[in-house]
Amino acid sequence: MKVKGEGISRRDFLKVVGKGGGALALFSTVPFRFLMANEDKEGNSALLEHDKVAWGACTVNCGSLCGLRLFVKEGKIAWVETDNEDGDGLENPQVRACVRGRSTRYRVYSPVRLKYPMKRVGKRGEGKFVRISWEEAFETIANKMKDIKARYGNEAFYMAYGTGSTKGNISNGAVFKRLLTIYGGYLKFYNDYSAAQIETGLEHFYGDVGGIGSDISSVEYSDLLVMFGNNTVETRMSGGGLNYILMETIKKSKVPCIIIDPRYSDTAAMIADEWVPIRPATDAALVAGIAHVLITEGMHNQEFLDRYCQGFDRHTLPKDAPQNGSYRDYILGTGEDGIEKTPLWASKVTGVPEEQIVRIAKRIGKAKRPFIVQGWGPQRHSNGEQVSRAIATLSCMKGIGVLGTNSGSRETGYTGLPLMRFPTGDNPVKKIISVFTWTDAIYRGKEMTDVSDGVRGAKKLDVPIKFIFCHAGNMMNQHSDFRKTAEILSDESQCEMIVDINVIMSSSSHYADILLPDATSFEQMDFSFIGSGDMHNYTVMSTKAIEPLFECKTVYDMALGIAQKLGLEKEFSEGRTHDEWVKYLWEESRKQVKDLPTFEEMMKKGIHKGKAVEPKVAYEEYIKDPKMHKLPTPSGKIEIYSSGIAEKKKTWVLPKDQRLDALPIHWDSPDTYNDPKRQKYPLQCFGYHYKGRTHSSFWESEAVREVNPQHVWINPIDAKSRGIEHGDEILIFNERGTVKIKADVTHRIRPGVVAFPQGGWHKEERGIDVGGCINTLSSMRPTALSKGNGTHSILVEIKKAG
Repeated sequence: MKVKGEGISRRDFLKVVGKGGGALALFSTVPFRFLMANEDKEGNSALLEHDKVAWGACTVNCGSLCGLRLFVKEGKIAWVETDNEDGDGLENPQVRACVRGRSTRYRVYSPVRLKYPMKRVGKRGEGKFVRISWEEAFETIANKMKDIKARYGNEAFYMAYGTGSTKGNISNGAVFKRLLTIYGGYLKFYNDYSAAQIETGLEHFYGDVGGIGSDISSVEYSDLLVMFGNNTVETRMSGGGLNYILMETIKKSKVPCIIIDPRYSDTAAMIADEWVPIRPATDAALVAGIAHVLITEGMHNQEFLDRYCQGFDRHTLPKDAPQNGSYRDYILGTGEDGIEKTPLWASKVTGVPEEQIVRIAKRIGKAKRPFIVQGWGPQRHSNGEQVSRAIATLSCMKGIGVLGTNSGSRETGYTGLPLMRFPTGDNPVKKIISVFTWTDAIYRGKEMTDVSDGVRGAKKLDVPIKFIFCHAGNMMNQHSDFRKTAEILSDESQCEMIVDINVIMSSSSHYADILLPDATSFEQMDFSFIGSGDMHNYTVMSTKAIEPLFECKTVYDMALGIAQKLGLEKEFSEGRTHDEWVKYLWEESRKQVKDLPTFEEMMKKGIHKGKAVEPKVAYEEYIKDPKMHKLPTPSGKIEIYSSGIAEKKKTWVLPKDQRLDALPIHWDSPDTYNDPKRQKYPLQCFGYHYKGRTHSSFWESEAVREVNPQHVWINPIDAKSRGIEHGDEILIFNERGTVKIKADVTHRIRPGVVAFPQGGWHKEERGIDVGGCINTLSSMRPTALSKGNGTHSILVEIKKAG
């Protein structure tokens, strides 16, 4: 093997990674000496000759934002490195990119890179396209927009959810939102695929969408960390991400950690001193069992619950609530169902041993400042809103609002510099649908109402979706029930135009009518925003490493071209080019952030880091003065009993297999453990976010995919009974489809449960998905309250592939 200063071959690289069991991907923010080259005096690699070094940003939506230094030789990106400024530790970290971020050169030169504008010539889904000019593309899109507006109005336009490029200011979908707004508006969505259930669930609990979480760095002041389905090692990698902050904090404070997760995640392997392998979708039952111990042994904070919360006890219930409708009644069996939620009861539901439930309850009870936090995995179930509220209730039983505690929501961090964003304007269309119900809005739009489908801003929709812009998204692959979605989009009489704007040809692109090739973040100038959850406030300036390849354009220039055809050029551009907008927005940002460098300085510097900030504590102001800082709930308090949900329960129309409840109770929702379908499909299946991808981004990179292969985790007990051995190809199936994939037989997942990484690209061969897309198996059924994607609730059977 070649070593420092000599480089390393791809073959040797993969050998090393293979021997380490994926260690490179796991510890991806740690420098590996065998990958490092000699450096010159400026800290640049001397491995290869280069003409210039440009700054770029990894703009996919992992929750972080990392700067990348691009070494360019003869107009091509030769290799990629990352932040090399001096710094270490929490006070001044390097914003060091992970392996997948540094691999983005593969995307620039990908074999599936979209090169030219194209139009469909076959049926939707066949993937048959012919090359056209940009003039024809703009003309075709503009003419169809005029036609749709004339026949249906602006409510028929929709901007699809996509996260392949969200961190850039102009290089995201904002330009198309601006275009549609100027043209008369478009149908919007609320919530997102990542966190729909927790966003709505905790909105009815704390009054804020998603609830507010404490900074992860405040774990230092806690005496116990309890994590429900939270896997920061894989989902928040990089030096700028939450995982770096968490790992440094735990190293410093040595706080003990309990992780509750059906699988022994990489995070559990790193920091947990106790793993609780729970059945999927039963977290609210576990909380109930813990609550029973806390109540009966007097280990909860009654003073806090009396002063700040509604509905834990009968005397804090609203007047219109049932007399025995408190959470205490639910736990002690004096409520509606008459069942006492003892640890034994919880054990039967969750599969967690009774003695372990009692043990962790007492650990939480004895802790003075437990930091209780949930990832977005538990809430992505068919009863996800209940799960998210139950975990928040557990936090409140111990008290929140002081340093070292958390609200039970997702942990967070500093939410970024107040930079000036590209203006989209005020959308004239006020109707909004849940992000997950866009397929419903295509084939039954006129039937959708506020009480049956969660339509907001009006009683109902008047027209279905007829025109979709999809930017940097893989909208079919990432939506549930791939085959049903394909069936809906294949009907050209329903949605009449789909415009897909992307860097690469995704599995969803086959269903587009027009394909527009996007420039990567390295082929344009822009500055970027960090995601919420990063402790340090910083921004990255992309300084355009190379010219756009082939005939690719920036999305700004695409939207401008369409605006010209619609006669809206002046209103859209305000007389500015793409680069002039970047400079204008930067200068406007400098008026708000005084220590920002000049535009010229930033173009040279590439990255600007603000100072570290003090940890924020969730709802600290409310706890200090609840009269002056009332919460935006109906009662102004924390609503363990939700008045808003109780009101919806009176009027909303739900399917028989769904329910609303004012209390955060456990109920056996569809496609979970007690569903009668388990007789045919006995295994619970869920997806998880993977270190090899950000959602479905990076799947197109063969090198990354080889290091992080798609596989299904299956417990040896379940594997043995089916004659399956590690590495076997298996078929995982239910009534919605079949996936062919390799088995990873491991004790790191509880029996009766299987899991595989979400984001694999659907690829059908002879009726079987060989691409490993979990949405081949997931349900399109929206959840009850948020109308979100409960796509972790799946029942399947597995057999060895013949």
